[in-house]
Amino acid sequence: MGRRGLSEEERILAVFERRSEVGVPFNIRHEYWYFVNKARGTLPPEYAEMDLADVCWSWGASWRCYSGYYVEACVRVVYEDVETISEKISSRRMRHVIQTPLGRLESLTAFDEWGLSSQTLEFPVKTLEDFRILEFVLDSVEVQFDEEAYERLRRRVKGRGIVSYFFPRSPLQALFYNYLGITRTIRFLRRYRREVEDFMEVIKRYNEKFYEVMASSPIRILNLGENIDARITSPKLFERYCLPYYQEVADYLHRHDKYVHIHVDGYAKPLLPLLKETGLDGVEALTPKPAGDFTLAELKKELGDEMVILDGIPYLYFLPDVDVRMLERFVKDIVSLFSGRLILGISDELPPPSDIASVKLVSRILERLVG
Repeated sequence: MGRRGLSEEERILAVFERRSEVGVPFNIRHEYWYFVNKARGTLPPEYAEMDLADVCWSWGASWRCYSGYYVEACVRVVYEDVETISEKISSRRMRHVIQTPLGRLESLTAFDEWGLSSQTLEFPVKTLEDFRILEFVLDSVEVQFDEEAYERLRRRVKGRGIVSYFFPRSPLQALFYNYLGITRTIRFLRRYRREVEDFMEVIKRYNEKFYEVMASSPIRILNLGENIDARITSPKLFERYCLPYYQEVADYLHRHDKYVHIHVDGYAKPLLPLLKETGLDGVEALTPKPAGDFTLAELKKELGDEMVILDGIPYLYFLPDVDVRMLERFVKDIVSLFSGRLILGISDELPPPSDIASVKLVSRILERLVG
């Protein structure tokens, strides 16, 4: 139990409820660190028999457990009249085929040496005709919430963190990262704006299935899994395609007693003034300098106390041989600026070569600062 007898899950929820007396939870994502080190035989032996929540707890932190992210999923997606085939074509590459009555879509994925992270090399949509096939796929999807899987995840977390869920990306981000790729999306928007915007409505219709299912789920804190970067999603694109969408999603989920935040893990300075117009409750993974493009003072100026800040500590401060005095100074600064609206964590994940002593240090600093 944490501050005032609350579990970490309750403390995190209390931050969204604007209850400042709960202090600053330290809530992290460390799955990639854990599984990469396990795969390459460098996981410290004291963690070999620990589950993910217990590893966090041993560091003085709690776990932000996302359904389906290195753990089982509590949201099921079922396709009708669609066949999906994945074929390994080399040690690190996988070919994916989606077969439908209207035709097929193909994509290619590359994996790291441990098979734990991936990059799309070839996107499924290559022509305007492919939009018609993908529309059939997305419209065929049925979304289900798995209560038993959710309860298993809750038992793993043990109140030492939260079970959460990130939605499929918004239409523009889905085009960038799932369906067309960045270059083709920009080219299509210039040449075929009407057709692309029509297809954004198809993606929106697909996403609404997830919102409807999660609105009646027991999960209170939800994430728009966007990966926003201002070098890709410019303020102009953000205002035109993202802002109205986020406002609509926020309004819908708020009516169902949910809190929702957005994942912004790239350069973000030009977008900071727009974030507070989204109607969303918080921002996850915003990365200040030296890894990002803005200072804590600039973040405070633009967002003030209007949104919850999740994470905030640049991942660079956890790498070996980094002067821990810089980490300590940063933690003191971010707590002084955002305490009461802060769920402290790593922007956005703990790197595999991290110095775990630095993670433990953050917990001790928080204890000194806020108890």
